[in-house]
Amino acid sequence: MANYFGFVGLRVASGHSLSRSQVAKQTLSVLDVQQRHALISLLEHQKAPFDQVVESRFAMNRALDGLLIGERVSEEHFLTLGQRYGQHEAQLGEVIAEAFGKIIQTLTTEQKQQLDAIRHAHLNGKGQELALGHPKPKIKLNKDDKKELTNLAARLLSWSTGNEAFNDFEVVGKPSQHFGFVSLRISSNHGIKRGQVSKEVMSLLTEDQRKILKDAAQSNIAEFNHFLEQRGSLMRTLEVAQKGQAIESENVIRYGRDVGELEANMTWQQAMAMLTVRSSLTDEQSQSLLRIRNKYTASGGKNLPKNSVERGRQLYSQCSLCHSSRSISAPNLDAIVGRKVASDESFNNYSTAIVDFSDKHDTWTESLLKQFIASPKALIPGTYMGFTGLQDTKDQQALVDYLNSLK
Repeated sequence: MANYFGFVGLRVASGHSLSRSQVAKQTLSVLDVQQRHALISLLEHQKAPFDQVVESRFAMNRALDGLLIGERVSEEHFLTLGQRYGQHEAQLGEVIAEAFGKIIQTLTTEQKQQLDAIRHAHLNGKGQELALGHPKPKIKLNKDDKKELTNLAARLLSWSTGNEAFNDFEVVGKPSQHFGFVSLRISSNHGIKRGQVSKEVMSLLTEDQRKILKDAAQSNIAEFNHFLEQRGSLMRTLEVAQKGQAIESENVIRYGRDVGELEANMTWQQAMAMLTVRSSLTDEQSQSLLRIRNKYTASGGKNLPKNSVERGRQLYSQCSLCHSSRSISAPNLDAIVGRKVASDESFNNYSTAIVDFSDKHDTWTESLLKQFIASPKALIPGTYMGFTGLQDTKDQQALVDYLNSLK
């Protein structure tokens, strides 16, 4: 939600030197007890609408995962999911904006000057040198709530001291949140650079494949201007809370749905381009893409779904890069659990290593599959399988659980 309240624009304007936690500490030191209590109360008040955002965003991502593994997903259905996601995100923004607006109305002239000073110090690269307005307040919260309070305090600073231009700031790559790049960056401990990954990927594609992605990007840029226009209308609707006025909820829903549909349309265009390129990849290109991913995620963590089969479905989207019903470079994995090893009659390029392995191990049991998934080359030296393996035992089990569902 930071982009709703100008924080992303502020961070970019500061040359990315701005620290969210530092800004939050400085902001909280300026607020009085009642104002801090209002922020803490917002933690609980925003949980229900936040859960709705998570659920509707998950539905969009699940549909995209479905495209990767061959499920039927219509554009119309996906755009409807986008509308719902946009509405829920806007309604969460309304809850936060209302609470921020009430706090802003109680700020004294001195507090406003102190908050402005914090903003200008960070814009000038001197935010770390700024002393706290008052001793750091002691706030007892659990770890997750403390992290979210940091988010809220930083947004309050950027929104209360900024202007429309900062609130409207948005990056053209926003749909990347639906393709796992943000998660990949976190898994890499923020060591992954978008530009570097782009160069690596583009270098292994053919000119025709690169053109498909470039055409999709050009189409997105044109759509992005319309997206910004509608999003601006939503921002103006929320900003009235800064003046103590009531937010028109009907407009929040309408603009939110419009913004969500436009974002979903950009996402769909990207997805179709990616799938077209994906279907044309050679086995060597597919293996190269997996090696690039593995390089950045070797030591990272992730947020796992509670449902093991759902986590396995996410992991299988990587497997399906080679193992799909239309693939000629790898065997089909449908009903693989309990199937004889090296027995897919539609596939005729098994390695000698796995054929020899099948003489000793007749069928793919769950236990055997987990060993293979952990390290294909360790279990079957000489296999053509280029995937390095999954080290996390929970991921191994999750993938096997999903494979078990493919009857």
